[in-house]
Amino acid sequence: MRLLIFTLVIGCVALFSGVVAQEGYVSNQTANQTAEANVTITSPEEGANVTAGNVTVAVNLTNFTLVEPTGQPSAPGEGHLHYYLDAVVPTNASEPAIPKTGGYVISTNTSYTWENVTPGAHNLSVQVVNNDHTPLIPLVYDTVNVTVGGNATGNATVVNLTAENIAFDTDTITVPAGANVTVHFVNKDSGIPHNFAVYDSNLRSKSIFVGEIITGPAETNYTFMAPSEPGTYYFQCDVHPSMNGDFIVQ
Repeated sequence: MRLLIFTLVIGCVALFSGVVAQEGYVSNQTANQTAEANVTITSPEEGANVTAGNVTVAVNLTNFTLVEPTGQPSAPGEGHLHYYLDAVVPTNASEPAIPKTGGYVISTNTSYTWENVTPGAHNLSVQVVNNDHTPLIPLVYDTVNVTVGGNATGNATVVNLTAENIAFDTDTITVPAGANVTVHFVNKDSGIPHNFAVYDSNLRSKSIFVGEIITGPAETNYTFMAPSEPGTYYFQCDVHPSMNGDFIVQ
């Protein structure tokens, strides 16, 4: 009898250990499948020539939540961005990511415009940081080198556009002729696809720019050159053409 009881106890312990081990394995699998944050500069491109004056840096950020940098405690997967101009990207994990030289700004937006950038060679960078301004480890950043005052035409222009309740938040967009336009597009309609596209008119005989369709809630940056000929053009959501307006080039 004692031998039978001892055998049953050993079996139960082994079974319980196997279950715990398997649960730990599943948990580890889930942790390992968590995607890491990533940021890339979508505009301007590496080696680009851009007009002196205002230079807009637009980025694509994934697997990270931007929250207002008001000094709250750090939390996994959330924080904000630091934009740098002609600065070495900070790497010290125990200190706020503030460069010793060059310009930097704190932002919760996926674009930032540097004003009055002088002609010459410049370095533009963006870094993902924690709520307390310390850099993520491993480092998450991107950098491009550009020439300001080169042969690019037009000015860098940023337009903010939001889709909500199957409607754009504006029916008129105005940009300079030949401008390098970045449309920061936010789709707030959960589970609903939208995009932004520009055509010669509401007849859509010629497309000027057609943006990728994104399903909300989501946001992206569309970058394109505005027509060099001033006039009134047309923009819409290709999925919901009733969402439209005038794209005015001056």
